[in-house]
Amino acid sequence: MKKIALLTLALFSTNAFAEEIDHRRVLTLNETNRHLVLTEMRALFSGTQAILGALANDDMKAVAQAAKPLGMGMAHNAENHLHDALPKEFMMMGKTVHIAFDEIALDAETVKDSKHTLKQLNQAFGQCTACHSAYQIRPLSASEARLDEVASRGIHVMPFDLDKTLHVFTKVEKGGVQQVIVKDKNDDQQIQLIRQHLSKITREFNQGNYSNPVKIHGDKMAGLEALGSAEKGTLSIIYKELPDGAQIDYSSEKANLVSAIHQFFNEQLSDHARHAVTGHSQHHQQ
Repeated sequence: MKKIALLTLALFSTNAFAEEIDHRRVLTLNETNRHLVLTEMRALFSGTQAILGALANDDMKAVAQAAKPLGMGMAHNAENHLHDALPKEFMMMGKTVHIAFDEIALDAETVKDSKHTLKQLNQAFGQCTACHSAYQIRPLSASEARLDEVASRGIHVMPFDLDKTLHVFTKVEKGGVQQVIVKDKNDDQQIQLIRQHLSKITREFNQGNYSNPVKIHGDKMAGLEALGSAEKGTLSIIYKELPDGAQIDYSSEKANLVSAIHQFFNEQLSDHARHAVTGHSQHHQQ
């Protein structure tokens, strides 16, 4: 019983804590495919709860009944829809989990050993943990065509590799912090390219020149008109190096400029949805 309780706690605490900045690979899915993936995940957790309940009652027949629907039959139901939407590695992790539940069902009927079943569950959820540690699933925040267009434009403006870096936009009361950091802390080349670009645009922004964001996002980009025409001394834009990249601090005492900074961030979060995340404001109070 103690082992069952510990396993239950582990299952539901897998995602309770996350790194401040999420470096996992982003899987951007349309609403239909996202629903399929999340529905399958919920079914796995619900089915596992049923298995644990059956184990608590020492009912191996019920264990088998709860495990069978979680096997490869479940995988086949969604495979046709998700095969082209998810990476091969993700699909293989899922297949391994479903095979494990088929084995749990079979062994519950033949071996009939609750400790053996708990070991199998532990191994199966090792795959689940590995998957959650490697990937994050997000809904589309802009059309795929728009995301492709922005990424294509960005190649000609930003010297660093978008797939090797991460944009972090943190909105705070008086403005915000824009960071670009590497995914691999040892990637010195990308770190230098980030610093080169952010220091350059900081100088340009302080001169009211926002031509680089326009090249990527278009001349109707939210917030740019107000930022570009800000009176001298009303908008502070400061460059700072980070161990794994660089950042730009934006701040103002004027409400319209703070609003413009936030709009500027929102548009970049949307247009760079594959390569950008929202930061935590409590760590960047100005």
